[in-house]
Amino acid sequence: MSMPEIVHPWSLPMAPAAHVSLTTAVESPTVAMATVKHAAPVAEALFAVGFVSAAIALADASGDVALTERAGAWRDVAASDAVVAATIGAGAGAIVPSVATRTDGAPRFLITPIDAEAAVAAIAQEHGEHGVDAELRLFLDEVLRDGDRYVDAAPGDGFAVLSAATGQVTASVIALCDDAAQAAAIQASARWSGVSAQVTASADLALDQVTFTAAGDASTIVHVGSAGAVAPLLRTVRGALERGEIGVVAWRCGRSGETGRDAEHLQVAAAVLGVFGFQHFALADGEQGTELVPAEAMASNEMIFSIDPAFLARFAA
Repeated sequence: MSMPEIVHPWSLPMAPAAHVSLTTAVESPTVAMATVKHAAPVAEALFAVGFVSAAIALADASGDVALTERAGAWRDVAASDAVVAATIGAGAGAIVPSVATRTDGAPRFLITPIDAEAAVAAIAQEHGEHGVDAELRLFLDEVLRDGDRYVDAAPGDGFAVLSAATGQVTASVIALCDDAAQAAAIQASARWSGVSAQVTASADLALDQVTFTAAGDASTIVHVGSAGAVAPLLRTVRGALERGEIGVVAWRCGRSGETGRDAEHLQVAAAVLGVFGFQHFALADGEQGTELVPAEAMASNEMIFSIDPAFLARFAA
């Protein structure tokens, strides 16, 4: 069972709610009866806005058998609160739990932002309408296979990095960081998320120093960041592109608030990748779930996935 949508993300992690005093309930039978009568909708409402522990406490105190049974399923969700609280207690500091959850209801991964301001912004976005790097993370979940490599040249707080490392497959993940502080934060996120062995975060590693996986059963997906970064970065790994070792290049086209310079970068990025035979796609909601469609058909998407024809064969399999 997954976490409910958190309307007020700053309410997490929640402190366990105190149980209703049995002494007070006995001395005030009218209040106790009202609590039982109205417990179910109130508990459901508390659960819906993320106060899982409070909803369970109310169910337990009500004595309502049906509601107590319903709360039994909520206890799995409450594991999310417990994991976050325990991790903070173990010394993780300010962390951001992912919206994506494991089968036990706990967050799929935990992010250690560089500072408190970044943590607040990340929580608001991740638990808001769109999530952090949602398109990129959905794509990685769909296409990564055992033995693949994900290289992020613009990792930010590391949401896509940790998502790639905690998926259903075993992929190696490399974050090319701007500085030592960013690298340390992402490596800490990997440690608290239990995937240190799969993640390498470094401020000293450049894209042309990465060993790419060969074409065929295993391939490399590279996220380069903005459209303006496509040409400079890929110029350094021309050999890997020619050998077909890079299956996908993900980049942001910057359509929201686009300027003339952004449009020029978009055209250059598309042209450079086109020289190597890459075809450009975006994600769309289709009848069978999330689908790849030609990029020009999607005017609102910010993330473009330029895919090598050999890699496209995965989608036909």
